[in-house]
Amino acid sequence: ISNLAEKKDKITQSMNSHKRLASALSRLPTEILSHIFMYCLPEDKYLSPASKLAPVLLTRICRRWRDVAVST
Repeated sequence: ISNLAEKKDKITQSMNSHKRLASALSRLPTEILSHIFMYCLPEDKYLSPASKLAPVLLTRICRRWRDVAVST
């Protein structure tokens, strides 16, 4: 039982860390987020629409990220 309690505590700590990170990202100004997205783009002149790569991947995170990625 103590092993399960330890696992639960680790999972809870991990969840709290991720919530804090998500909160910080949601407070970033749109201009900064847009600049970060620009650095995520491949250096190729022509983009291929791969769902697991930027910019398509960025549009799948949340509505705000989709709006920023599409307008960037």
